[in-house]
Amino acid sequence: MNDASQTGMKLPQLAKQSGLSISTLYEYLRNGILHPPERKGPTKAIFNESHLARLKTIRGLREKEKLSLADIKERLRNDGDNTEEDGSSIRNQIIDTALALFSRKHYDKTKISDITDALHMGNGTFYRYFTSKEELFLHCLERLPKIMVSRETWNEVKRETDYITRLRKRGNAMLGSFHSYIGMLNHTKLVLGGEDTHLAEKASECLKSLATPLRKDLDQAIAKGQVRPLDTDLTAYLLLGINEIFGHRLLMDDNYTIEEGFDFIEEFLRHALASSSPPTRKTFILTLRTGETITICPVSFNGSPRFMGSVGAGNLEVAFDTLSAITFTHDQKNTTAHILTDTGKTGDLLVDPGHELSGTTDLGDYTVRAKDILRMDRENNHEQTGK
Repeated sequence: MNDASQTGMKLPQLAKQSGLSISTLYEYLRNGILHPPERKGPTKAIFNESHLARLKTIRGLREKEKLSLADIKERLRNDGDNTEEDGSSIRNQIIDTALALFSRKHYDKTKISDITDALHMGNGTFYRYFTSKEELFLHCLERLPKIMVSRETWNEVKRETDYITRLRKRGNAMLGSFHSYIGMLNHTKLVLGGEDTHLAEKASECLKSLATPLRKDLDQAIAKGQVRPLDTDLTAYLLLGINEIFGHRLLMDDNYTIEEGFDFIEEFLRHALASSSPPTRKTFILTLRTGETITICPVSFNGSPRFMGSVGAGNLEVAFDTLSAITFTHDQKNTTAHILTDTGKTGDLLVDPGHELSGTTDLGDYTVRAKDILRMDRENNHEQTGK
């Protein structure tokens, strides 16, 4: 038996399934961010799965990105997902509904009639836009990478300066949509080796679009000395696989939390991708906020031979070999590093308080977070000033 989302819903049923109040749904309809229902008569309006999919998108934009209704309407318009009942809107509704059904029921078990029933349209309407289910799947593959993660989330990822931390944020963002699109991802991989070469080519392009940002990040990290030289194309796909397999592992049982998993993956990748660039051989004396002093050499910051942080809208990286001293100030949210170079130049950098400064002491390797450091001085400067 079909559920209400496939057979059609009245407004109270839509409110119940979406978890939103009827007044909220009326507000969305008035603002044009929820497309109108199908009219079965003067007083009978029927909603379907495409409305549930749209409400899920709206809820994500409101709760995760704190957008106003006006901003949401503009976003949906910019994404080519206009709610007006024109050809492109119907086409996008078919694609979005197919994505939801392919992910939930899987491609092979989804019939064209399932899609048209969910949208309350005839098969003839479907064939005005797509010649077959296979062609529809190709368009779903093109759309999938664009809707898995929001643009704002990607922008937040791009602002992260530390490569491994950025990789963690990227993985976390993709994992958030893993449950919704696992069916599509699995079938995408299946068709790679299929007899339909055109479908296999589209599946390949879909996976490439997911791996390309990872490869570009690797190229930049290598250029900055944060990651050792390696095959960035192959490594990008390996990183994509790590995130996907972790998603599968989370579905098996509750032995691991998302944070525990990413903590392990982050530590693993810091060692696996560690830069071959030699860290500075200068000796530094750390003064911790507890009053203790630690002498370390060589020094690295989150695996890099450079000290890094943000200045205004940009990022700055300074080689430890050129630094004379760094003084840290801390408040409830931020850590600021006041740097002094050998040539007397100064500057303030906003640093991630969770980033780690590491090096070797007489007793072994030592690691401490930036938020726990009061200052660090080059050894000769420390002796000269009597600090």
